[in-house]
Amino acid sequence: MNAYTRSRFLTAVKLFNDKEYFECHEVLEDIWFDVRDNSRDLYQGLLHASVALYHLTKKNNIKGTLIQLSKAEEKLGRLEGKVKEIDLTKLLSQLKRIAEKIQKKEQPKRLPKIIITL
Repeated sequence: MNAYTRSRFLTAVKLFNDKEYFECHEVLEDIWFDVRDNSRDLYQGLLHASVALYHLTKKNNIKGTLIQLSKAEEKLGRLEGKVKEIDLTKLLSQLKRIAEKIQKKEQPKRLPKIIITL
């Protein structure tokens, strides 16, 4: 990952963790359009996760949330363990828990954060 992409990626992570999901989606979309290697699934999966959480927190759009969570799980599920310093196993588990809560008509108590480890 070049310095410019890394800078944008770290910005997207901060936006996600600050619950600025729409803005996060915008940054991730820009990265996804620019990148032409096998990391595209990561960026697209995170993009879908941010859109899902935007639908959940700002639009109360349960159907849209579940659709986007499913897309996020599909893209991120193709990757194993840690990618780009992110523990995807933990993130996927958190996203699945949110989907399960919503399907039970329960409100998730905690929203996931993207944790970067060095």
